[in-house]
Amino acid sequence: MIIGHINLAKSFNGTGEHFIALVEALDRMEIKQHIIVQNQSLANRLGVYDGVSLGPVTGSPVIAYCLMPQIDVVHTHDERSGQAGLLLTLARSIPYVLTRRLKTLAVNRPLLRSVYGRAATVICRTASGARAIGGEFPATRIDVINDIARTDAGDVEMLANRIAADHLRIYHRVVESLRIPALLL
Repeated sequence: MIIGHINLAKSFNGTGEHFIALVEALDRMEIKQHIIVQNQSLANRLGVYDGVSLGPVTGSPVIAYCLMPQIDVVHTHDERSGQAGLLLTLARSIPYVLTRRLKTLAVNRPLLRSVYGRAATVICRTASGARAIGGEFPATRIDVINDIARTDAGDVEMLANRIAADHLRIYHRVVESLRIPALLL
């Protein structure tokens, strides 16, 4: 399985640290990944892993869509990245998973409604965030996975591995749901 990641966030903050920890843990599991980011510092930190290929740095969802090679599933890490995921789904039938970290949702924006409505699943970090999404998009599948926080007490690598395994189960479920059973052919 090859996983694409798109992260078009401008700043590199705690969310970026979670993103790096997820990529590291998936790399330890020998999962191939292709990554497109907007932040050059983030790109520099991710360029050291053997199983990770980096696309050029860009801030445009359309360019991110154009630069993404053929992959099995794409994980979009913010709402702007979700626009690239929507393009990948509509034009190339590549499913996308969207991570949602914000507490509010601008449901009156048609493009954003489409991004959430077409996502294979939305990953929220809290149950309250999942309830908010579920209230607006009852047909959208929602999963709750905590962020990997580098400041947590305990073994951060073990926590990252567990959370990466949770993400990997979601990726596999999304890819498997696209397979057409032989009896239907």
